[in-house]
Amino acid sequence: MSRFVHNGQIYLKKTSGDFGLYSLRVATGGWIGLIFAHLFQRMFGFQNLLFFFVIVLMTGALVRVSKNWGLVSVFIFNLICILVGALLRMYLEVAPGM
Repeated sequence: MSRFVHNGQIYLKKTSGDFGLYSLRVATGGWIGLIFAHLFQRMFGFQNLLFFFVIVLMTGALVRVSKNWGLVSVFIFNLICILVGALLRMYLEVAPGM
């Protein structure tokens, strides 16, 4: 009986860890999808349906690409995205004629 309980605890720990990592990947994909959707909406002026389509498309693409990544890889990807965003923001603040 104790072995059954122990195996159940291990299974529950692995499942909750996998669910947490999947949730982080979906949040990252949604965040990047929201950024790209807002960028494309400002550039091309499309409506809300295409806005939500771009969010879902980018979320699905990122979840698919990152399916073999671990927790550290997802955090490194998020860090790189934040640093690139900060670099683009600095460029827009310093760019002449803007």
